[in-house]
Amino acid sequence: MNSETPDLPEEESGLEQIQEKEAPKPTETQEKLSEDEKKQIEMEEDFIGKPLIVHTEWQDVHFSFPAPKIRFGKGVSRDLPHAIFELLDPMLPYIHKADIAQPKAMIVIGESSIKTSGALDGILEACKNNAIETMVYSIGKGEANVDMVDEGVQLALDEKPHYIVGIGGGSVLDVAKAIAGIARNGGLAEEYHEGKPFEVPGLPFIAIPTTAGTGSEITNNAVLIDKTQNFKKSIRGNQIIAKYILLDPELTLSCPPDVTAHSGVDALVQAIEAYTSRKSHPIADIYAMQAIMLIAPNLRYVVEHGQDYAARSEMMLGSFFAGVAFSNVGLGLVHGLAHPIGYKYDIPHGKICGALLPWVIEYNTEKSAQKYVKIARVIGQLDLFTKFEPECNDSENGRRLAGMIKEVFSQVQIPLRLQDLGILKEDFDWIAENTKGGSVNTNPRIPTKEDLLDLLEKAW
Repeated sequence: MNSETPDLPEEESGLEQIQEKEAPKPTETQEKLSEDEKKQIEMEEDFIGKPLIVHTEWQDVHFSFPAPKIRFGKGVSRDLPHAIFELLDPMLPYIHKADIAQPKAMIVIGESSIKTSGALDGILEACKNNAIETMVYSIGKGEANVDMVDEGVQLALDEKPHYIVGIGGGSVLDVAKAIAGIARNGGLAEEYHEGKPFEVPGLPFIAIPTTAGTGSEITNNAVLIDKTQNFKKSIRGNQIIAKYILLDPELTLSCPPDVTAHSGVDALVQAIEAYTSRKSHPIADIYAMQAIMLIAPNLRYVVEHGQDYAARSEMMLGSFFAGVAFSNVGLGLVHGLAHPIGYKYDIPHGKICGALLPWVIEYNTEKSAQKYVKIARVIGQLDLFTKFEPECNDSENGRRLAGMIKEVFSQVQIPLRLQDLGILKEDFDWIAENTKGGSVNTNPRIPTKEDLLDLLEKAW
């Protein structure tokens, strides 16, 4: 991704910086390596622990990207009219060719701080000043479900908006993109759960996230609960990918500490699972590792200092990078388990993922030790009791990563045991039976039911 971000001088940001550790002395094995192999290791070591993007004057950072259209920067959410007019370009296939006298946008929101903070009023005012008609659909509180989508689709069919705009966290964005797709393709949300495809492009969907966590703004799927069918799973299709993404860190300043923690943990888990996915590849690895480097050192700080714009910016960009990574290569067993648990229990998704990750790392270590070691070298440089140990083998440092993750998550009050989340052992069999799908298939190890029950027992 080529940004238009200028080089900025390094200044103190108030954040704990990741410090380089002194490189270990070459081992006997390393001395026997060829010159090319040594250079490769040096390049890799130079990369690990050094973020590709380091900015301390985030107030001045703005950039854009052409496809999908992406804008980042303070206050860009108020440029929604600009995004709408850009998508009216007659060369783009998103809007019917008939002339539009007055663009109309259906704005999907949740029961969030976007209303109380005044941010929504500012966005609506900007639309009004640019002769853009708006209507607001609030999905209320709770995780995205098929009823929210079907109600929104009917509203869209009645009001005939030209655009669907999602402003909120992952649930809001998932509902909005599902509405955008189904309003043009017809049917009910449950039909898409059953495999109905999106055959034509959906209404143009514009994503404006208000949390740094889910990465839903860049994905081609919407995770929805269906209470009548007793499951939580995705509907997906490239026709529902956002056509425009506005990343405004300012919107996250009012995010409460607990939501900040849960969404930030989710983003870090997504980055780690993408990096170790069975489908991982070099491009996705770059985004996943950069996400880890941005999120891990900021997580505790941003929970404790929610008004720090620099920290909020790095978290939002890290979350977006994680979304880019996992939307291309998939996730892992943490998310495979989290879906049935999230359906069964009313627990924030990030808390479930946080409680599961250390145990899944231990389970996966024999298959992903080398990649876990690279992550451990980054996270182990934080101010933690558990450190990366150069003299230890890969398996040991992989297990050390699990300890590091426990420390990082404990700092933001994420329970590390399933029993602390209120999950009952009597539900383990049901959870194991319903742990399936893409996230399981891209996990480094493909688990048996017995593996899942053993893992749940250890995590309990």
